[in-house]
Amino acid sequence: MRQISLLLILGCSLLSGGCQQTRLSFTQVEAPKVPSFDAPTNAPALASSDFTPLARPEVISLSNKVSLHRLPGMPSQLVGIHLLAVSPDAPYENLDILHTALQQHSVKLANHHDMPCLESLTIHPSIHGLRLSLKCPASELVQAVDILVQSWSPEAYGELDLAKLRRQLALDKHIRAFNGSEVEQVWADKILGSAHPYNKALNNRALQQSLDAPQLLALLRQTKAQSRWHLLLEGSPDINDSLRQKLAASLSQLGQQKADETSFVDTFSPYGKQLFVIDAPGTVQTQVRIGYHLSLEQDDQADSAFACEALSRWLGRSFSGRLYFDLREQRGLTYGIYGRCFNNPMARILKYFGATQQQHTGAFIRGILDHLALAADAPPSAAELAALKTSQFSRLALRRDDPGQRIEDYTQTIARQAGVDSLSDRLLRWQQMTPESLQAMAKQHFGQVPVIVIRGDFERIRPDLEEKLPDWQLKLTSVD
Repeated sequence: MRQISLLLILGCSLLSGGCQQTRLSFTQVEAPKVPSFDAPTNAPALASSDFTPLARPEVISLSNKVSLHRLPGMPSQLVGIHLLAVSPDAPYENLDILHTALQQHSVKLANHHDMPCLESLTIHPSIHGLRLSLKCPASELVQAVDILVQSWSPEAYGELDLAKLRRQLALDKHIRAFNGSEVEQVWADKILGSAHPYNKALNNRALQQSLDAPQLLALLRQTKAQSRWHLLLEGSPDINDSLRQKLAASLSQLGQQKADETSFVDTFSPYGKQLFVIDAPGTVQTQVRIGYHLSLEQDDQADSAFACEALSRWLGRSFSGRLYFDLREQRGLTYGIYGRCFNNPMARILKYFGATQQQHTGAFIRGILDHLALAADAPPSAAELAALKTSQFSRLALRRDDPGQRIEDYTQTIARQAGVDSLSDRLLRWQQMTPESLQAMAKQHFGQVPVIVIRGDFERIRPDLEEKLPDWQLKLTSVD
């Protein structure tokens, strides 16, 4: 057997110059294809309907600290109770730590109170808002609000298992590293800029590892100090004078917001044609993030925000978006590719994201870039624009009819200080949009060089990237 093995090795060396592996056969680049939106034969006509927003909520000032918002009820006998803290002028810092502490606290509440509805307590964090939500009978409204308010008191955290809390935070970090979500951290660092406040607000590893009771209480005080408070009630009974006084007395314990005198200055600087690669040896897929850092200038806030939403939906609205149709349905380069607009008080980001097999990496990225260029070069057809508008109006109608998404949209409106008329303004812009105005948005925003971050096996995908994207500089990067 040893002689046979030696002969095979020698023969391979003589015939093929050392048995070197042949180059992988990579996917070819093709011109972008645009879907056809012609109605299928014998398809039923789509009934047209005017989309109208819900009636305005009733807003009652309980004090100079807290506002009460009465919203339409849910299809049940329970009242939706939401205590919302917002910080429009600055992000919440170490919200991941506080969120984990609140989750542990919610278990303790359910075990120590004789109120079955406390088992429905959920925590909804965002970079500028934190919402505690319950669904309780109307008879338990005042008691439920008291409990939510007490969740912000230092006494609520005296019995927390801090060792368990630290272990959970460490476990979350390892899970993120294992499932490849590190690409999101690097993406945030590149698309926002490493000095951006959002990149400093989370993943404080030193604090997570050393967290003790004084540090947790200091974080609680800091979060309360920068918060404005809102109590949102869905399907609540009439707010008479007695109920108003009880709610105001309970909510007065939250304290007064301290003014933030610092002003945010966006210092993002474009990179040019640098493609950032997170090396992940052995992975069979490449995760891809491509997008734009959009302007926050006051004079074009509404225009930029709407363009971000419209462009994300035009190209990246899943099954009927251009990218999904071409790169998945026609060419099979991905299981899915999507677009999303992140419109926050201190950053507006347009992002396209998906994953592809390593042998498709160059063609996949090139395909996205070609579609961005095509969108800027030519307007959509009238049929495609009609399909886009129908999709968007349907999406907004579904979000409005879903209680969870409806309350999330409303809380984000409060956190962004967008105003109750923001949805009406967006609907009017969608209705008035033309193929030429959509192309003008694409030309304005896609004319700049996008930021690209990918995660994959660098040695396997490098030859294909250099061939398909010869004018892009490949730059290795990692999570700091």
